[in-house]
Amino acid sequence: MKILFVDTTNDDIRVGGGHMYLPGLMGGLVRAGHDVHLAVKAQPNKIVRNQIYESGAIVSERPWKIAGLVEDTSGLFAEWVNRLSPDVYLISGSYDIGWTALPYIVPNIATMMIAHNDSNTFYLPVKHYSEFLTRVVGVSEAICRNFIIESEMNDDSVEWIPYGVETSSTVPHDNKLKRVGPSLIYVGRLDEHQKRISDLIRVIRLLSERGIDFRFDIVGDGEEMPKVKDLLSEQIERGNVVLHGWLGSAEVIDLLRKSDVFTLVSAYEGFCIALVEAMANGCCPVVTDIRSGNKQLVTDGENGFVVPVGDVEAFAEKIVYLAETPEKLLEFRQKAWRTGKQYSVERMVEAYEKCFERAVRDARATPRQPQPDFPLMESCRSKYPLWLRRIKAKAKSFV
Repeated sequence: MKILFVDTTNDDIRVGGGHMYLPGLMGGLVRAGHDVHLAVKAQPNKIVRNQIYESGAIVSERPWKIAGLVEDTSGLFAEWVNRLSPDVYLISGSYDIGWTALPYIVPNIATMMIAHNDSNTFYLPVKHYSEFLTRVVGVSEAICRNFIIESEMNDDSVEWIPYGVETSSTVPHDNKLKRVGPSLIYVGRLDEHQKRISDLIRVIRLLSERGIDFRFDIVGDGEEMPKVKDLLSEQIERGNVVLHGWLGSAEVIDLLRKSDVFTLVSAYEGFCIALVEAMANGCCPVVTDIRSGNKQLVTDGENGFVVPVGDVEAFAEKIVYLAETPEKLLEFRQKAWRTGKQYSVERMVEAYEKCFERAVRDARATPRQPQPDFPLMESCRSKYPLWLRRIKAKAKSFV
């Protein structure tokens, strides 16, 4: 089977789970004998670049050739797609052209998309282009429900496929040689809007105030890094907090396996790949009570803790409790591991293979009609006339 993934966002400085899962999926599909392609806007961010190229997928950079308005490039991109003639066209990440090309794509190509977050960033484009989509995939059950509610998709065209991660084959055990207090870890962007990094800072300061002996590894980077360095300067100097920046996947796995507790203070998620990875490698999760992802994985008081968004006092209390009851911490780590190890890369690849087969069958049984004149989705529309925007775009190309 020939599969074309479209990700025109992976050159952005903001890299997340929606980018990190893809190399593993593409690599698994290549090893299973599929012909895998990836269309990108520009060279991928260095955080994921090597993994993408090592996956074995054929990467095509800006296959629509010209830099221009989406009205002028969508048809060119679709022409390239139609010549490539994949069995499956799958939008993994795109702000515009991945979607706007849909009305031009020939009917025998199955068209799909993946939603990585519980957000209108995904629900609105799906609703607008629903008649051109064969199937849609949500990484959490909550996202799948909202495809039906918010995007008005038929439930038989919606599939839940969670991220797959590298899992540990070893049951977590208590390492008596390590320091007295717990080892905590955060993995992700240092961002305020979604990740609420200021809450993480407050939790760490509360732990210090309460005299807890701990080590907190922070893996990731982002616009809030200067604030993290400033407000946690004392903890960093004492060695309680270690800032790693972005690390390779093998280094992250190694750190997770040495950690006791994984923290996630986000306002919203899809199916947080870092959380799955942490649990699958023996970390007890302390996470926010949000509608998508977290509560599918974490049962409060059984394999971790679920805390209201913004309740930093409760976060600190749960961590103090785990620090003071090492036997309960070990129990939660082992239960979290049993939950997380179900989400392997191999299972993810197998689920996508079956999904692709159904999508191809559906596309050929009920072919859609191309509509090159279909209106652009709202986020791609402009109040300025097309002729004026073309002049501005042309002038910009000479700068």
